[in-house]
Amino acid sequence: MTLLDRAPERHATAPPERHAAAALDAPPVGRGLEAAPPALPTMGYQPSLDGLRALSVAIVLLYHAGFSWMHGGFFGVEVFFVVSGFLITSLLLDEHDRSDRIAFGQFWKRRARRLFPALYAVLLAVAVWAALAGSAEQQSQFRRDAVWSIFYVNNWGQILGDVQYFAGEPPLLRHLWSLAVEEQWYLIWPLAFVALMRVRLPRRTVGIAVVAAAFVVFLYMFWMQSRAPTPLGGPPSAFDGLDRTNYLYLSTVTRAGGLLLGAGAAFLWRPWRWRHALDAPVGRLLDPIGAAAVAAIGCAAAVASITAGYVYQWLLPLVSILSLVAVMVAVHPAAVGFRRMMGWTPLVEIGRRSYGLYLWSWPIFVIVGATDGSVGAFAWAMVLTVAVAEASYRFLETPVRTGIVGRWWNDRAPITSWPVASGALLIGVVVLFYASVEQFNRFEGGDEAVFELDAGALSEPGVSDASGAAADTAAPVGLATSARLAIVGDSQAHALAINLPDHIDEVFPSVTNGSVDGCSVHDSGSVRSSVSIANDFAICEGWQDEWADAADGADVALVVVGAWDVFDIVDGDTTYGFATPAGDALFVANLESGIDAMLEEGTNVALLEVACMRPQDVEGAGVRALPERGDDARVAHVNELLRDVAASYQASGSDRVQFVEGPDDWCNDESIATDLGYRWDGVHVYRPGANLIYTAVAPDLLRLVSG
Repeated sequence: MTLLDRAPERHATAPPERHAAAALDAPPVGRGLEAAPPALPTMGYQPSLDGLRALSVAIVLLYHAGFSWMHGGFFGVEVFFVVSGFLITSLLLDEHDRSDRIAFGQFWKRRARRLFPALYAVLLAVAVWAALAGSAEQQSQFRRDAVWSIFYVNNWGQILGDVQYFAGEPPLLRHLWSLAVEEQWYLIWPLAFVALMRVRLPRRTVGIAVVAAAFVVFLYMFWMQSRAPTPLGGPPSAFDGLDRTNYLYLSTVTRAGGLLLGAGAAFLWRPWRWRHALDAPVGRLLDPIGAAAVAAIGCAAAVASITAGYVYQWLLPLVSILSLVAVMVAVHPAAVGFRRMMGWTPLVEIGRRSYGLYLWSWPIFVIVGATDGSVGAFAWAMVLTVAVAEASYRFLETPVRTGIVGRWWNDRAPITSWPVASGALLIGVVVLFYASVEQFNRFEGGDEAVFELDAGALSEPGVSDASGAAADTAAPVGLATSARLAIVGDSQAHALAINLPDHIDEVFPSVTNGSVDGCSVHDSGSVRSSVSIANDFAICEGWQDEWADAADGADVALVVVGAWDVFDIVDGDTTYGFATPAGDALFVANLESGIDAMLEEGTNVALLEVACMRPQDVEGAGVRALPERGDDARVAHVNELLRDVAASYQASGSDRVQFVEGPDDWCNDESIATDLGYRWDGVHVYRPGANLIYTAVAPDLLRLVSG
């Protein structure tokens, strides 16, 4: 999210009320007079828009703090998008009215002067902190994210780099995606604006067309969220399940709706020029409408979930419309009450600093640990955020925007001078990170391990070699000695797929990772644990397709689940209790849908025994140690269900689905079960733990492939 463009600079124009009155009272200019016609009133500075920004940044900060009663605080971003679309377009219209042209160079210079200083200061500060005190994961994340952020493509970097906005350890620069969306808007929209003005259509027609384009975006978003995952090929189908939600939330395409809605309204709603704008009855009608719009946005922010499908189907467009209503009322001269409320001085001062508050808050929240709903941590983080943002506003942003430095930059400096100089400095910092920091993956690591296939485990009773001696060191005739392997499931599967021991390729020449982190076999509902945890399965839509894609071309698929299957599942008003008939039926039905998807690809399916977990709290873990995972009885029940599913397929005549046992060491040898060198958090394997599993299951997998 980003918070920008209060106005590029404070206009020295009268308030809209005075503009309107002057336009009405000015005497007509005679034909023979040499005096120029009176200038059309402009919107001027609107304190009420800063008030709206203040409320919006407040709900965003509460959302970033992780409070359960502000799950939908991300809607504050949409308010800013609508405000930016309306404000920038209004300014472009005013400039076009004055000169019948748009000075692109000056426009982009003003944008750079407004945006670059604070952003680059944040990037440098985060770089220094990450280098000196950041974890290996945070350093690696900065190494990845900094270049995207410097060049304002952070949102596309997260989408194409498969960086899930709503999952895993929060990156220090995650919040810069919306700044990228707005900057891309600032590059493209002025060009589109000039093209529209050259068409010479009535402005009302242009405005209606732009608003219609916004609704096309909303329809596209609805279609992307609602369509079946697989019928279409090409780019849209590349965004399924987790990736689809990430794309819907982050992409410039889907988030252009609010910007376009605000831009279109700027053509249609210019009350500071209307003769009857000051009519009191209008104000008495508009004031409650504006207040109701703000209240409705607050309600949406309190209840929505970022991964819920309905957000992208209809609620996000609705919030865009509500935001536009609030903006339209905020700039109407007759809405005295609402304008007075939004123009309250404390709100205005917060709104003026909203850009810096947003830029600095997220990295400070992460560093302080104020992202998990802790009131104390939030209070401490806010003290730091306000102090740093105020210093940035007074000593960096304001001098560059309005002081001597700003005037020099705007009047004489080449448009590229400061961006190039600042960018060169930051790129130098990033280069140092690339030279000194390795990519980090919390799922991958541990000591080296060497895979050795126990050939004796492959021999079958009664099978002899050509001499008649028992073949205890060689595979029986006709038994496969290698197989193409796909590994599917949740983050446990992810860890197993990437922690390959040496020489594993001699038996499994290809290992395909079909895991979907944070997901088991569910695509709706959420986990309920005895401790606080948020894991919403709505982001898992399309997981069956991920499994099927991985199984395509594989000889055998190994299903690795269980970490999310030892809990109650809450879906709407329905609770599926663990080990209840309803809970068991839900798990079995969903698992079978994934198995069937892989069987259609012609592969064999092996269901891996769930290991006895010994969860431990470690730095960098996606979730804390959850007691349900350490309950061996719960694990045993999930394994019973897996055995029953395999048996049901075999009973129906299919021998392509089997249950395979893992290593006994997880339960029988506590020195291994609790050793973080085997499982880095007691759940997800490192290489030595992966080697234990591969050694245990390889013979069974080869037998399954052999038929």
